Amino acid sequence: MGKINNLLAASLLLTLAACTKVDPEEQGRQMLCEARAAYTQGDYTAARDTILSLRQRFPKALDARRQAILLLDSVELKLADGDSLKQEFFRRKLEHDVLKMRE
Repeated sequence: MGKINNLLAASLLLTLAACTKVDPEEQGRQMLCEARAAYTQGDYTAARDTILSLRQRFPKALDARRQAILLLDSVELKLADGDSLKQEFFRRKLEHDVLKMRE
């Protein structure tokens, strides 16, 4: 009887796990929101780290990753403060990425 109960409990857990699958795009959007909040608060390093983590953890969250590209460009532009060459590079990259997104 104990083995049957264990089997039923295991089956139930597997069924619940399958039913509660979280959409990677939704998880990517949540991480993007975290990155945007960090950016807004001026914590550019945390914003960049969150974006890089999003890209690694949720490679199939394509929409969130596309939006994260622009945010990462903005983050890098802020982090390049004081280095005019880097600033110009990231400003141009941001402009290029914005145009690509509109196509």
